[in-house]
Amino acid sequence: MKWIIPASLILLLHFAASKALHENEFGIASTLDSSQCVTEKNVLSIATITFTQFVPEATEEEVNKMTSDVLAAMKKNSGDGCLESQLSVFLDEICHETELSNKYGLSGCCSQSGVERHQCLLARKKTAPASVPPFQFPEPAESCKAHEENRAVFMNRFIYEVSRRNPFMYAPAILSLAAQYDKVVLACCKADNKQECFQTKRASIAKELREGSMLNEHVCTVIRKFGSRNLQATTIIKLSQKLPEANFTEIQKLALDVAHIHEECCQGNSLECLQDGEKVMTYICSQQNILSSKIAECCKLPMIQLGFCIIHAENGVKPEGLSLNPSQFLGDRNFAQFSSEEKIMFMASFLHEYSRTHPNLPVSVILRIAKTYQEILEKCSQSGNLPGCQDNLEEELQKHIEESQALAKQSCALYQTLGDYKLQNLFLIGYTRKAPQLTSAELIDLTGKMVSIASTCCQLSEEKWSGCGEGMADIFIGHLCIRNEASPVNSGISHCCNSSYSNRRLCITSFLRDETYAPPPFSEDKFIFHKDLCQAQGKALQTMKQELLINLVKQKPELTEEQLAAVTADFSGLLEKCCKAQDQEVCFTEEGPKLISKTRDALGV
Repeated sequence: MKWIIPASLILLLHFAASKALHENEFGIASTLDSSQCVTEKNVLSIATITFTQFVPEATEEEVNKMTSDVLAAMKKNSGDGCLESQLSVFLDEICHETELSNKYGLSGCCSQSGVERHQCLLARKKTAPASVPPFQFPEPAESCKAHEENRAVFMNRFIYEVSRRNPFMYAPAILSLAAQYDKVVLACCKADNKQECFQTKRASIAKELREGSMLNEHVCTVIRKFGSRNLQATTIIKLSQKLPEANFTEIQKLALDVAHIHEECCQGNSLECLQDGEKVMTYICSQQNILSSKIAECCKLPMIQLGFCIIHAENGVKPEGLSLNPSQFLGDRNFAQFSSEEKIMFMASFLHEYSRTHPNLPVSVILRIAKTYQEILEKCSQSGNLPGCQDNLEEELQKHIEESQALAKQSCALYQTLGDYKLQNLFLIGYTRKAPQLTSAELIDLTGKMVSIASTCCQLSEEKWSGCGEGMADIFIGHLCIRNEASPVNSGISHCCNSSYSNRRLCITSFLRDETYAPPPFSEDKFIFHKDLCQAQGKALQTMKQELLINLVKQKPELTEEQLAAVTADFSGLLEKCCKAQDQEVCFTEEGPKLISKTRDALGV
């Protein structure tokens, strides 16, 4: 049964069709207006972002030419200094450059028009185009010289380099990072130890860039795969937790607008993404007396920093006496007699009330709770005995909370006992069984992210473990699903990724092993050892050992703990013996095959 979520989910479609309407058919006001005046000041960087994200293969010179041309065209059509800001203007410019569109394979998209052309160009976006090399910050001396000679050119190059490697990152996030990096360069070029200053501050920016880009791509993928309903539901939950002092009317209004902004950002409409985001933030600050007492300091910041500050601000203070009894929330009304619109509004208000009274619960858990709540209401309304039928309602809802908290507690206990490396090995065994089709590098990267979740969340107070863990796991699983969409891993992973957004983590957790997987014939090439094992240290040695572990599990997915312990002990013995030998390579050549033979006998492969 499809879960009907809040009214604003349906309203979004109507709203997106015409921004000139300040109210929709349900009378929910918007904080946005229809005016989209753009000045030359904010179009240059936005044009760079737009062109680069749509055509990441384009050189900086080609992007600069398109930016110059589109600005000239905008000015020509402007009579009042207010430039035209439709996305189509940018797409026209991309396709107008025939040589460029032929060079980068855009001709097929450019032969189309309107929505079809836009969707075609969007579909070309890839997480990290193979033709674009990894980004490297310039050397400190080079950065200082270039920044001093022409600050505008230097910063535009940074925006270009970030945009082409992060095609799904929202324009405001890129501009915010650029502003931060500008300050870093100014500060570090004056520092006594420039190298150390750049190294430390760039690491922070790189981390924010990596996490922000992952989050934005995750949101865009969820919108594309699960539609506006999930977007609106999660937005209502997050806003209600962040702004518990706000009433339902304000939350509805903001949810509608924030969801619209996400969609514009994901459609590549960078100008509207930026401008509408600024309008919402301005509205929130103008209404902070009724929305939140925790954003006063944020609202003193420049606009470029305002959004990041509000998003990461502490949740507002929950109103005194605020509580929710789910079994009494419906009152004496009959849910079965509600019209579809009334059911939508009722579930929207339930989401709002439940979220503001449970500020630490994960979004996915509240989604599962709301789904169960609606299913019980539907069932009880049909029974004719609503009060009696709801006797176990709270107990059923509580099960979702307990499952999430128990998993968080178990994960943190393992992390505290095993530490990073051993916990990753445990995850490697589990995920190699779930997805043996992934490469060793992919599995190591994937499980490394899982360890990062534990190391981040388990440092918090226990009441926040579940919320932190589920939130970060949602993004982690989302990127596994993006990988699966590009090249399907197996039917089990595909089922978990495609069937239900709110249950994705539950599904992945309960999917223990790909039963359709047939191990390949045993290959000794994967278990050949050399003296480089003796020279490897730290992370490099750990990676070599983990690759061996992955190959063992791929060879024998039902590998028991006892078998693994025995093989590991034999491998450690081989290392100790051969690394002490006078001729290490000869030792590995002689002793390696013996270990392989013993391992094959022990595993029966």
